Amino acid sequence: MKKILVAAVGMMAAGLSAPASAADLAARPYTKAPPPIVAPIYDWTGFYIGGNGGWAQNHNCVDFLDAAGVAVASGCRDRSGGVIGGQLGYRWQASQWVFGLEAQGDWADLSNQRVSLIDASLSTRTKTSAIGLFTGQIGYAWNASLFYVKGGAAVTDNRLSVIDNAFGTELAAQSATRWGGVIGVGYEYGF
Repeated sequence: MKKILVAAVGMMAAGLSAPASAADLAARPYTKAPPPIVAPIYDWTGFYIGGNGGWAQNHNCVDFLDAAGVAVASGCRDRSGGVIGGQLGYRWQASQWVFGLEAQGDWADLSNQRVSLIDASLSTRTKTSAIGLFTGQIGYAWNASLFYVKGGAAVTDNRLSVIDNAFGTELAAQSATRWGGVIGVGYEYGF
């Protein structure tokens, strides 16, 4: 029995001392972890060009001068219509603040015609055919969103016509370029 026990211990010792090759795995290659994903920050600095369109309303009053130079009021009127055009400008961003200059030009069809308060056989027609804006902007950017205020100069091309109601012919007309001011607020989103 002693011989069997010595033989079993010897075989076990021989089995444990043999190299084990079947269960060995190759070393894993080293891979660097990917960099963390950082959300891109939108930059509003640079030149831009764009288009616009919409609806506009205008209010004005017309006075006529008689032969003695006395003003005779023809009344006030509102007119509305479509506008379409474009703008170009430049903005620069400092931290979250955005500053800019912009020029905008629009074709307009703002017109109104009504019977004259002075002579019922005549009508007056007023029409604004173009609008221009020259503005400065100050805004606050929140990544791709921009909230801003703007102000500056506005210019319009206007025409006043006196029309004979019986035949529909234009008896007199006067065109004028008028300057004024503009102020507004806006929101833009950059894609």
